[in-house]
Amino acid sequence: MIRHFASRLIKLIHHYRLHERKLSQLKTHVDWKQILVMAEYGMLSEKMARNFLCLIEVDIDYLKDYPEFLHESPEAAQFYAEGKPHIKLGTLVEDPLIEFGIRLDGPVFILCAGLTGYGKTTAIRILLKGIHEYNLKNPNKRIVVIVFDRKGGDYADLPATFGWRHYHIYHTLRQALENPTGMSPQVWINILCRLFCGRASLEYAWTTQANALRTLLAQLNPQSGQRLIWPDFQLLLDFLNALPDTTYATKAEYVRSLKQQLEAICQSSFKTYNAFQGFRVEELIASGQSAVIAMPNVEPAWSRQLFVDIILSSVLNGCIERGERVDHTRILFVADECDADVNAETEKKFSDNICPFSAIFKTGREFGIGACISVSSLRSVSQLICENATYHLMFRTSDAKARAATASTLMLPPYGELTLDHLGKGQCIFKQIGPWPHAVKGQIDYMPPSRTHITKYDTHPFIPSKRLWEIPAVKDFVTQKKTAYENKKQQERKSEKASQLQELSLKLLKLRSSHPYVPVARLFEVIGKVRFERQVALRDILENQVLAKFAEIRIGRSNILLMEITDKGFEALGLPVPTERKGRGGIAHRHTVFWIKRHLEKKGYKTCIEWIIPGTTHPTDLAIPLDGGWHVYEVCITAFDNIVSHIKACFEDSNSVNHLTIVVTTKTKLNELKKSLQSDPVFALYADRISFDIVGNYIIKELNNESD
Repeated sequence: MIRHFASRLIKLIHHYRLHERKLSQLKTHVDWKQILVMAEYGMLSEKMARNFLCLIEVDIDYLKDYPEFLHESPEAAQFYAEGKPHIKLGTLVEDPLIEFGIRLDGPVFILCAGLTGYGKTTAIRILLKGIHEYNLKNPNKRIVVIVFDRKGGDYADLPATFGWRHYHIYHTLRQALENPTGMSPQVWINILCRLFCGRASLEYAWTTQANALRTLLAQLNPQSGQRLIWPDFQLLLDFLNALPDTTYATKAEYVRSLKQQLEAICQSSFKTYNAFQGFRVEELIASGQSAVIAMPNVEPAWSRQLFVDIILSSVLNGCIERGERVDHTRILFVADECDADVNAETEKKFSDNICPFSAIFKTGREFGIGACISVSSLRSVSQLICENATYHLMFRTSDAKARAATASTLMLPPYGELTLDHLGKGQCIFKQIGPWPHAVKGQIDYMPPSRTHITKYDTHPFIPSKRLWEIPAVKDFVTQKKTAYENKKQQERKSEKASQLQELSLKLLKLRSSHPYVPVARLFEVIGKVRFERQVALRDILENQVLAKFAEIRIGRSNILLMEITDKGFEALGLPVPTERKGRGGIAHRHTVFWIKRHLEKKGYKTCIEWIIPGTTHPTDLAIPLDGGWHVYEVCITAFDNIVSHIKACFEDSNSVNHLTIVVTTKTKLNELKKSLQSDPVFALYADRISFDIVGNYIIKELNNESD
């Protein structure tokens, strides 16, 4: 039976994993593995166990200050089960005789992370030096390295030393938007637009950009050749600015947002993309030539990321298209300080949630493409990259979340993440996908940093791009498109105008049916502000379609337009044709009679239209019973020829009419009528029973309650 002190000793040894430590890792240099065996088999007395408890506190306190909670360091045979590394990066801290590094006979996907100044760049420089030495020893298995030098100086000394090419993104390099060899331009355009819209945070502009690029490509290459002329971003921007926004998009907002980001890339990249044909990384790879691309101070960040994305995708997708599967690493992309490039949140902006670096880590192995990237923390790195990295080099990390992410990625044992906060300069936790599955603590070899200042960079052949007005074919195409668009818009405006007029004419017709005999001007006031030109057009439509008839009447100093709905007009409205008596004469005459009728009915009189004078066959316009007889109204709109016959019929041929009122349009007409009747003996005989009035006293001015 294990006693109290021995039991406590066993728990502490297991908890702090002291039995896995080498003696050099402990303050007391006690072999706790042997002590654990003795305690578990009851070979320790309580006194001995109590003494060891005192000693173990010394090692526990030491581990708290200098935590080493990694697995026990491997033996050389275990660590080199598949062979020694082709490229040495350093040695194990616990056993300096054991070297760690990179093997090149398998996939090479290296992920470095840690605080600035603790060895990430040094590790990459050692890696590049090792690859150069490997290439010298293995000329038939050369590995082409493309280094994206974000600061522009970290690797500036290597091209001259190793015989590599050295380009500068602003000064000498001209990146065209060309398709990889063997890939259809139509397919590449889709990939290219996906990259641009993903980095530029454009969600719906992908189709617009792709269609515009296809059009430009066709205009620039009327005859197919071996190598196509590709438009640059500036030409694409000129092209979209010259055309209506809806040429390649259903919504103008999509094009506006695309043009804004195109303007940003043109402004930020200076002359980098001003090439119809330019830098081809495939040609560099085919020649076995490595290169360093200086990329200092490229802003905004997405502009720099897009440049890298295009190079990565052209290589990877070109290999996929050509089916170039190999069983060894032949291309290695290296990028330092690329937290923003592989950020998990940024990656979500891509349609398939995979950025180009993630695609390299995921599928590059099949085509001999590897990558080495460094970031400051794993807390925001794409999960695909963390999971598919074959080599992890984790340098000092002080952030708790970053330590937790590192521990999860490297599958560190309990408390293993505490080691990250106590790593010295050049020290790292190294883990590889290989026979030894655990992380080890290593010391990176020292390599002096670059202090070289480069003023002259390598160049390459390219065809400079042109602006839209310098390319006749594109200029003519734009002119044709704009002309066709203007003609189409003009036809649409005419059609829309005709449709609006038709709709407005029916509205006027319907309003007239609800308020008969109201002047047209009053109807237009109810509809809204309708310009005079439109009023004329509406009248023409109704008259041409025989839906209504119009007439004008002079009242006072103004001409009043009147409208009468035809039978066809009522049918168009879906209304029954009225059957009431309309009276004699034209439209103006009938309107006047109705106005008088409405006026009298409002005063309480009972009216009769087309009343036949008793004892005669002579009809009157309107009559009302009054004082045991009849008061008759006659309307004279244009002529006075039959006035005397009306007077005779009312007073000589019948005894039923007590009074006659003659209604004319204007005071001038009234004076003319009186003057013409003064010399007539019949008028003189009945002048006291005859009165005169003008239409203006009866006209309906409101629309309320005016229907029959």
